[in-house]
Amino acid sequence: MGKRTIVFLLILIFLSGCATWDSWDIGLDGKSEPPPPPVTETAHPFEDIPVPSGFSRDNDKSWIYESGSGTVKVGRLFFSGWENMDHVLPFYQNEMLNKGWKLVNSIKTEKNQILNYEKEGSVSTIMLRSRLMNTFIEIQVGPK
Repeated sequence: MGKRTIVFLLILIFLSGCATWDSWDIGLDGKSEPPPPPVTETAHPFEDIPVPSGFSRDNDKSWIYESGSGTVKVGRLFFSGWENMDHVLPFYQNEMLNKGWKLVNSIKTEKNQILNYEKEGSVSTIMLRSRLMNTFIEIQVGPK
């Protein structure tokens, strides 16, 4: 091998090694810090209802009714994503509690899960349906 080829390979190895240094975020205690949790999206305009990252709203099926004064807000929202229901179900079980919702009951079948929540004058039903590699989410929310 020529001298230039060896120098080029050494520079390439050095630069590719440097690219991974940024991912080693070492804290003051010398331990690596875990990555931050994924940003939770919300079912806009219902800011207290989370939606897993990477799920898309089906605007053709979804609807929202809001009174002129804004005191009454009702919605039925549909989302889909390429996440397994085994990940989506615990997401809702944790995040709804974090948003102040209380689980009333849940119903489970082989491919469906229904979670009913209540909170300060509001109720919400989260329906999860699994098909192949997709999970479909239907969110119904309104006054109690």
